[in-house]
Amino acid sequence: MAQFHLKFEAKDLSPYVMLVGNPQRAEQVARLMEDARLVNDYRYLLVFTGTHGGQRLSVATTGMGAPSTAIVVEELCNLGARALLRVGSAGGVDPNVDAGDLVVATGSIRDDGTTPQYLPLSFPAVPDAELFHLTMETAREMAPAAKHGVVISGDAFYRNYDPGKMSLMIQSGVKAIEMESGCVFIVGQFRGVRTSALFAVDGSVTKNAIKPEGAEGLFKHAEEQSIQIGLATLTKASAMGL
Repeated sequence: MAQFHLKFEAKDLSPYVMLVGNPQRAEQVARLMEDARLVNDYRYLLVFTGTHGGQRLSVATTGMGAPSTAIVVEELCNLGARALLRVGSAGGVDPNVDAGDLVVATGSIRDDGTTPQYLPLSFPAVPDAELFHLTMETAREMAPAAKHGVVISGDAFYRNYDPGKMSLMIQSGVKAIEMESGCVFIVGQFRGVRTSALFAVDGSVTKNAIKPEGAEGLFKHAEEQSIQIGLATLTKASAMGL
């Protein structure tokens, strides 16, 4: 049955869903699908269902941050989702990660207020092993320079870490920072669905150069690559019956 925020029926959703924060990105994904149909626009949480590579897929908007993401993931699970792949943007933390790069998350540092309501902070936020490997494999096929590693999922977009904490994150090999993957991983684990996440990098937090002038083209190219990788990964997952 229709949910509080996703006002459509289970029959309108594919079990294989790409998650995006930006509704404009959901529209961008839908344009790459065949026969994509808008099944939800309530609260501008756009959800489209169509086909790609002969497989039925959906793309859903989560909004920004963990609280909104948790609501959408919960309701998608109620509607029959089996595999959720977040495709979004992130800022580089590793000095070698910069605008135009792609990062596949091996795990997320939970710096949000929502996921502790599900599982204690001692519980790791990690993607499903099989969906992660499929995501990484597809990323390397389509973008050989794609990186992988731990990311930070934080709530406060405009509050920077102090230099000591950021230095610790860099020393520990953290690749990037964003706002939703930790929540996707934890709620997915809690609800028993497969999850994964990859990001197009729009700049560097470490270098204080988020969305720097002149780098928009690099990010747009990476964003397009990430969407193509996401679609290809979910198409494979559906065909394999993951």
